[in-house]
Amino acid sequence: MAIMLISFVFPFAYNNAKADTTQYPRLNQITFISYNGNDLNGIEAFTSGAISMYTFPIPPNKITSLPSNYSTYIMPIAFYDVLLNPLNTSFGFNPFMFQPVRYAMNYIVDRSYFVDNFLGGYGTPTYGPYAGEFEGLMTSNASAPYIDIHYNLTYANQTIYNTLIKHGAQYINGKWYYNGKPITIYFFVRTDTIVRQEYAKFLESQLQQLGFTIQEVSGNLQKQNTVIYGSDPHNSTWNIAVESWSGGYSYYDYGKPIEFLAPLFGAVPATSNISLTFGAYDDSMYETPDLFNTMSKLDAISLQLYFTQFNTSKQYYNLLSQLVSLGINDSIRVFVAESQIPIYGSSILQGVLPSVYYGNILNTPNYMTMSTPTGITTIGVRYLSQGSMNPGLGFTDAYSVGLAYSLIYPLSEAGPNGYSVPTGVILKVVNESNVSNIPVPTDAITFNTSTLQVQYVEPNTTAELSIIANFAPLMNNDKFADNQSITLADIINIYLEAQKMLSPNSSISDPAVESFYSFAMYPSVIGFKIINSTTIQIWGDVRFFDPLYAAETLLGNFLPLGGYSPAEFFPWQEYSAMNWVVSHGLAAWDKPTATAKGIDWLSIVSPKDVGYMMQALNNYSSTGYIPQDLMDVQKLSGFNLVNETEAVQGYKNLINFINKYGNAFVSDGPFILTSYSVTSGGAVVVRNPNFNLSLPSVVFQIPMLYTLSFQVPSIVGAGQTLTGQVLQTPDGSKVTTPAPNVIVYAQLVNSNGEVVRVYNVTTNSNGQFSFTLPPGLNGKYYLRIFTYTYQNIMMDPTVYTLLVVPSITTTTSTTSTPPSSTTTSTTSTPPSSTTTSTTSTPPSSTTTSTTSTPPSSTVTIVVAAVVVIIVIVAAVLLIRRR
Repeated sequence: MAIMLISFVFPFAYNNAKADTTQYPRLNQITFISYNGNDLNGIEAFTSGAISMYTFPIPPNKITSLPSNYSTYIMPIAFYDVLLNPLNTSFGFNPFMFQPVRYAMNYIVDRSYFVDNFLGGYGTPTYGPYAGEFEGLMTSNASAPYIDIHYNLTYANQTIYNTLIKHGAQYINGKWYYNGKPITIYFFVRTDTIVRQEYAKFLESQLQQLGFTIQEVSGNLQKQNTVIYGSDPHNSTWNIAVESWSGGYSYYDYGKPIEFLAPLFGAVPATSNISLTFGAYDDSMYETPDLFNTMSKLDAISLQLYFTQFNTSKQYYNLLSQLVSLGINDSIRVFVAESQIPIYGSSILQGVLPSVYYGNILNTPNYMTMSTPTGITTIGVRYLSQGSMNPGLGFTDAYSVGLAYSLIYPLSEAGPNGYSVPTGVILKVVNESNVSNIPVPTDAITFNTSTLQVQYVEPNTTAELSIIANFAPLMNNDKFADNQSITLADIINIYLEAQKMLSPNSSISDPAVESFYSFAMYPSVIGFKIINSTTIQIWGDVRFFDPLYAAETLLGNFLPLGGYSPAEFFPWQEYSAMNWVVSHGLAAWDKPTATAKGIDWLSIVSPKDVGYMMQALNNYSSTGYIPQDLMDVQKLSGFNLVNETEAVQGYKNLINFINKYGNAFVSDGPFILTSYSVTSGGAVVVRNPNFNLSLPSVVFQIPMLYTLSFQVPSIVGAGQTLTGQVLQTPDGSKVTTPAPNVIVYAQLVNSNGEVVRVYNVTTNSNGQFSFTLPPGLNGKYYLRIFTYTYQNIMMDPTVYTLLVVPSITTTTSTTSTPPSSTTTSTTSTPPSSTTTSTTSTPPSSTTTSTTSTPPSSTVTIVVAAVVVIIVIVAAVLLIRRR
């Protein structure tokens, strides 16, 4: 593969020459107490010492007291947006079915006001799907045309008026009507979250000023999952909702904009020519032609990204930029801000590891490193779960995932640089090509989703990539929670399960899982071959300008399950039991199918669903059942994967575990779930005695928080030099020092959204830097500043407004070369959000337009230098609903 050299360093891997002899996890037991959405009770329990940490972020202005000695941890904790229903709805006239009205919401949401007043200043305003990660920098030219978006109710008012009048609405005495009825906006309000409930009130007041009638639909995440994500938005009564998502920053993160913007992953309330609304409903007849066309374009770009149909970094970032620009303009999701509200921890709880990669204090590395003098701790959580736990299409909420990370061991992890490193697996690139010309041997095995048969690949089959994955580190140093050994049968079974879910002919498939796992279909994974008892070789059509990331992508396509988490490692016997439950129509993998059929959303911690699974386990144990596809793999490969005796013993182990602990969460993580009760709101995990794994040293690095000090005069002259300073604070510490050798990357953008100058400088030993403005400037400009190092991805860009006047004496400036995948200027202009004006008189807005001042600080992170090696495994972390 030809690799395009670009001007930043790939943090491909890690320097971990010295083995870590620490025994993990360092805690013996963790008790989780759920406060069922009552955050103030949770923080009061922390203040009183009843719990060592409350893990849900609460705006500091809502906290009346804290313990005298506590630690503060900051990370990208939540991503906020406003979701709009874009369909022609059955329950009334929907103004958001028109793109100009949706786009006008960008001028209503008031991002800076949201950060300052609802997040207490702990956040980064954003108008795109990226906030402060590396992809935000690399797509910054695509977002530059939108940099002038700010709160302007007058502009939004005019746009909405022009659009609705054009489509037959009437504006009478300050109120909107259609066919004589008030235009009512059904606002789903999360009453269990402080930030979203208060912000919803603000948005309601803005929409009421514009003449709309507001009807609240209130509820928690479970109701939101049903009313919004689990129902057809054409019929389900909602127009608007404030969303919050958990999910951190990855070095390569094309999954986030795909999920936010395109129907492909089943998270968008619209239909394209290849994907359904929320993965389940064909709403094309209820969409405007321009919406359907835009959704189809977004899906087409998303498929190119997910099937890695590009050869260079330039092509990759061009596709990402197209996706970002189209999505911002379409505005089904109006992006608001990334929250960095602190999490507070007791001084007794040591070894806390906040994660920029996870965007959650509850992450597997942190579960491994936390410690107390007694080896026992109690942690407060907002909820134990607000969704369902199953590896098909569960783990969609941050609460389920936060608990699950104590019970699983992902095959990849990342430190503060966001670049994944291998954990539990050794991955080697055998061959790679930009075209499909690598021969696949005829004894390689594949699963035919049409015939539901395991077979050899066809003769003359070729691939773009071949890798070898050796799972010996995992298999030799860990066991499942029920004391079963982890075998190649369990690993290969994950591939077989995913392929069956992708087949419309399978009894365990449905449209939602087919859509969600479409990236794993043939030819993303063409075939595999067993090398020995711990190792397989995999072929697929995957390419990436970073060959190491291409390899991890292929492995991820081979092992894609877990929903919105990496929770996929369960014994094959447990998958057989779950399949029996789903195929008998007793439960479904996903919420839309469960709602449509009136059955359970399968959960391995639900007593009812676990009871169904026990029926299957007892039946299979009595017969020594082995799935036919596993037997076929065994026959075609010539390797003994499992026999009847081992199968029966595995069933017995599972049955004994469930009888003892009352749940079926039998995975491979550092802890075992010994108690789980929604009724009592508590869960207990204890150390897995068979867990003998560590993590690469880079994963255990503490993030460094950067603060940007940059003062802009009210008026600046062309050619003037502007100076600033970057300070650094280790996350969880109170010690701040100047930050040397930090890259300060800035874009100077004119009022037309054109990038006219790029700066790329490095701070000196005192953390100081300077920019010199070009001569000949005159008028209003924006300066967007990113601060980062090659090993960090949390940049949190800050935008400053410059009023520049010509200078009599000009100064020639020198600029540094920007990353080669961006350009120093663009001729694109911001899309127009207004329609052709009519002769009708628009209503007067009662609020004058204002431009909020952006925050004056940026937070970012850095880790120790890394070295490049050939072996890597990474994961694209999907975002989860909060």
